[in-house]
Parts: sequence; structure tokens; C-alpha cells
Amino acid sequence: MTSFVVIGIYVDDIDKAKEFYCDTLGFEIENTYDDGCIIQLKGEGPIVILEKVDKPANPVYPGGSQVVLCVSTDNLEKKSEELKAKGVNFLSDEPQPFAAGRFMAMKDPAGNTLELLEFKRD
Repeated sequence: MTSFVVIGIYVDDIDKAKEFYCDTLGFEIENTYDDGCIIQLKGEGPIVILEKVDKPANPVYPGGSQVVLCVSTDNLEKKSEELKAKGVNFLSDEPQPFAAGRFMAMKDPAGNTLELLEFKRD
């Protein structure tokens, strides 16, 4: 009965966001709305939109209360190296452990936190 159907990512520069999410992370554009101020990304799961706002994010990470977007991978080292080669700056040099696996955190150009996440395999 209850489900998340849309994830909105607020960004202060839609062009930089489009470059980061599409060119760097590999998402594709599904639709654009409001003269390009809202971009819907293709993907599995809930709909993800980038929406232009006036101010960048300034969350405290780690430890501050916030929503963190996670992108899953089967090979954290390989994917993080690919993203580093595309200019992504991770917040740590090495994967960090958590109860269900490992992750590496990064910020998008608007300051939103994302984690590249690898779940444990049984």
C-alpha cells in the first residue's frame, strides 16, 4: 500500500547535474519538463528526477540526518576506479564497511551525498 514512487534530487545547476548523473554515472534521460528545469532519468525502481532549485545542498556527512542516495555495484573497487577516472572525488580513499557490505561516498555538484554500495555476498 505504501511505496516511494518518485525520488527528487534538488540541484542548483541543472546542466552540471545532467553531466554528473548522465555522463559520469551513466543514467539516461527519460523526459524533460518545465523548459529543462526538471529532468526524469531512466532506471529501474522509483522514478528519479533532477529538479532545479536556487541553493546548493549543504548536508553534514557522515552523521547528519539526511537522505543518502545509493547506487549499487557488484564490484566496488572497479566501479570506484571508473568513476575516479571520470573526475568523481570520493569522500574516502578506501571502501568503508557497514553491516550489509561496503560503500564509498561522494557528492554530486549540488552537494547531495551519494554512496556507491556493494552488498555482501553469501
